[in-house]
Amino acid sequence: MPSAQTTYDAIIIGGGPAGLTCAIFLARYRRRVLVADSGQPRNAASRGIHGFIGHHSIAPSELLARGRQEARDFGAEICECSVQRVEKVGDVFEATTTAGTYTARRIVLAYGVRDELPDIPNVRDYYGVSLFHCPDCDAYECSDKRIGIIGSGKSVAGLALKLLQWSCDLTIFTHGRPRDFDEEMTSKLLAEQINVKDERILALEGTEGHVKAIVLETGERVGVDALFFNVGCTRQCVLAEDMGCEVTTETPNVIVDEYKQTTVEGVYAIGDLVAGSQLVITAAADGAIAAIAINKSLLPPGRLV
Repeated sequence: MPSAQTTYDAIIIGGGPAGLTCAIFLARYRRRVLVADSGQPRNAASRGIHGFIGHHSIAPSELLARGRQEARDFGAEICECSVQRVEKVGDVFEATTTAGTYTARRIVLAYGVRDELPDIPNVRDYYGVSLFHCPDCDAYECSDKRIGIIGSGKSVAGLALKLLQWSCDLTIFTHGRPRDFDEEMTSKLLAEQINVKDERILALEGTEGHVKAIVLETGERVGVDALFFNVGCTRQCVLAEDMGCEVTTETPNVIVDEYKQTTVEGVYAIGDLVAGSQLVITAAADGAIAAIAINKSLLPPGRLV
């Protein structure tokens, strides 16, 4: 168990690829580090991580287990808990968690975001197997398949056009919502022969997570082999807002500088919470960038050059 009497150099809230990488680097700087993690990663449903050099198709749980062990090997502490509140008390931060209250000189927000799934019965049965939200992560595995895209806004039209890199058999399903495409976007979809179905989706058909068809309210069955959706995502919690960190309203991003520091001095944000590609490999890179900056910020003035 972490020590309530220890003032940590950093408490990292969230133990995904970003948080664990940050912990590993800070621990290698011989900093006292505590990772508070609730054990609910965004990609838990995924069968494998793609695009992470040397770890192609590794299961998310396996990557996190290795990351936790590496962090511990270098001296970081892991606490399985949820952080309920963080407050500045004098020159340190006080983090109240479900496992106790701990203090630190720096705070790293790495708790990520939560995807909003389409409101379709049994949709979770397919999530991570043949239903995805990130083409950068999973579209290659869907090459030349029949792909459906669920959503109704301009962003879903953009997603459909992006998916043309992997397949030319694409259908947008607005799920009963008005098409929010302007004329220019509609023309682009027509030019690429991307079909649009406006009816509500009643069900997904398939076996063992592999979708085979979408059933519309008219009774029509549209054959698909994979689905992508663009509904939206939100921050996992409101710690950043409660601490006074500036956030964006259009996206789930916390505003940071080039060193991943938020608008609150001593508080950093990394991974899917910040603007940029939401990939495991870029999240890990964020963790390293923040750790280097945090370590430097903790050095006494006489050792800075």
